[in-house]
Amino acid sequence: MTARSSSSFSPRKLHYPIDDHDRISKLPDELLQMILSKLTTEEAVRTSVLSSRWVDVWKWRSHLVLDLNKIMEKTRDEHMHRVSLQVARSMTKTLENHRGHLESCNIHHYVSQCNDRTLESWIDTATRLKHTKDLTLTTYIPRCIRRYNYKGTSLLDLLPADTFSHHSLNSLSLGGYTLIGSQVFSNCKNLKTLKLINRFISDASVLTEVLAACSSLEMIVLNVEFLTRHGVLKIENNNLKFLQVTFPYKLDRFEVDATSVDVLDVKFIKDMRDNFILTSPNIRVNGHSWDPHSIHNPHLLYNISSYLAQEEKNIWHELMLTGFDDKKRYGSLSVSVDINDPKEVEILKEVLLMWATNKMENLEILLKNNKAPREESECSTNNKAHTNVLEDAKPFPNAAFRVYNVRLYNFDGSNEEEFAFASRLVIQKTVVRKMMIETSLFPTAEKLKVEAAVAKLMKLPKGYKRLRIECF
Repeated sequence: MTARSSSSFSPRKLHYPIDDHDRISKLPDELLQMILSKLTTEEAVRTSVLSSRWVDVWKWRSHLVLDLNKIMEKTRDEHMHRVSLQVARSMTKTLENHRGHLESCNIHHYVSQCNDRTLESWIDTATRLKHTKDLTLTTYIPRCIRRYNYKGTSLLDLLPADTFSHHSLNSLSLGGYTLIGSQVFSNCKNLKTLKLINRFISDASVLTEVLAACSSLEMIVLNVEFLTRHGVLKIENNNLKFLQVTFPYKLDRFEVDATSVDVLDVKFIKDMRDNFILTSPNIRVNGHSWDPHSIHNPHLLYNISSYLAQEEKNIWHELMLTGFDDKKRYGSLSVSVDINDPKEVEILKEVLLMWATNKMENLEILLKNNKAPREESECSTNNKAHTNVLEDAKPFPNAAFRVYNVRLYNFDGSNEEEFAFASRLVIQKTVVRKMMIETSLFPTAEKLKVEAAVAKLMKLPKGYKRLRIECF
């Protein structure tokens, strides 16, 4: 467990007799909570037996992880049922004994807790009593019955309507459940983040209803399988900024209408080219963007913005790497970036470095060409940044990065930063096979100017002699 801030709910000052030689116990509660934040929840709870001074310290943690599966995986089959009941009761006691509010609560449980209303009780305590902001729920099938092709399911539909509608709950992650209807998500306008991982959903229309009920969502992560293999999934949300999808089977149609979305991360989806409709001013999807074999090749579309908060960017980038071996992506990238903005160039560098060596198939770059006037001090800072980022002799983003094919859109032949950027891709062994530069949409005079700049690129010494540079 990583170190986190202590609960914002202030603990009541209690006084305990302390041995003169026990210097650690003499520390204030705030420091003791900081020490315990380095421990797992299980380890922190155990400190309560050290002395009366430590009985209540762990109870003010702002983050709890209650993992039944971790203990049960070490339990012999014949003892599974008895031990699971004991551990579930211990988890209930830990949650009820906690004091104050929770920033996050992570609960891993077995299928049986869905059926005996234990899960319902945990959720109710975590949300309505503990005012948990970030709730993660993961269900497992016990090892002893998994081997017999167990057909039981963890039905979320057993939970009451409005289960996740408490105003304090901002983020919800659900793993391993089955969802037949959408009632459990009624009135979930409180949610900003929703992650549905390794889940079965009856059909696409149910997921459409769930996402419509969660109308304030800004981040959606979907890794789901539909029990009915056909249907239309619609996402209409003008608050949505980040969307990640993994669908192992074909849908009849997938429609996304999201005016604010900046990231579309397609990790795994079948026949995307023909059945995907995206309406978003921030992301440009070209007809050839999708690899014909896109079911095997993830595609990331990213509208880079220097206005993106650092914390939000870090969360996005972590999600972009989730599920990939060694935390390195493969597949293709479509990115919109202002090469004249050093902050956006730095983010572009971060994104490119997510790829494993020689694993980027196609790279599409839409150059924003933002010519809005800047303050004099900002211009000075930008010039210094570009000296470091674009005119540096070091390869961009590094010496190991390779991409097989590049397409540049909105390339301005008279823009020095854009030409310098394109030149580095050619000279420094960044592009292996082909660089295509769009000129067909420019007016005649502008087209001739861009084509002249492309001719200059063709004359540059190529990192790869067989590299082709063309207009389209």
